[in-house]
Amino acid sequence: MAIRKIQFVEGEYYHVFNRGVDKRNIFESTDDLSYFFSRIIDLNYADIPGKFRISRSRKNGISVNESESGELVSIVAYCLLPNHFHLVLKQEVDGGISKFMQKLGTSYTMYFNQKYKRSGSLFQGKFKANMISGEFGLPVLSVYVNLNYIHHRINPKSDLVKSSIYEYLDKELGKSVCNKEEISGVISEIGTVEEYEYFSKNTSKAFGENKDLVIKDIDLDRVFE
Repeated sequence: MAIRKIQFVEGEYYHVFNRGVDKRNIFESTDDLSYFFSRIIDLNYADIPGKFRISRSRKNGISVNESESGELVSIVAYCLLPNHFHLVLKQEVDGGISKFMQKLGTSYTMYFNQKYKRSGSLFQGKFKANMISGEFGLPVLSVYVNLNYIHHRINPKSDLVKSSIYEYLDKELGKSVCNKEEISGVISEIGTVEEYEYFSKNTSKAFGENKDLVIKDIDLDRVFE
């Protein structure tokens, strides 16, 4: 088994991405997209053994013990497209990103294979990951991920696309998945929500004009086109 070169560290941010094997679609319908999105929420938990919290039922006043759990990762940004996905994740516990991505990939592959009566791998090997560093590294990457559908000339209102840009601009009508504090932190590096929107438009334009652009530790030529 190949050893991953990058080491995931608690409290650090990473660009995580993968695509369908042989560049095939991983989302064939809006139901598929919704299932994957729901699993991002449902599978992001880490049980903490040996720890309990005491809660008191308002109904009968009896104290009960409940297992304490936390999140494996904080979701900072995402973009789901027909044949690949991008995530910006902050690792919250030791091994959090690897555990989260293993659960997400396995769950969705089982769902997809059963639904479409196929077998074997759905994704192109292990997920890819780059660590984010440098001044404005996180805001710049958030733009690249949030507006990735633009680079592929996909209309998010008519095709199989789901992006966190609407959560950033506070226009998300459906269920939110990103950590609101993390979003606020990214935006605050730029200024207001309006300033972030302006920054996003200009940064996205720069990505489109220069395919060889390298932002901090992110080599865009290594990111799926």
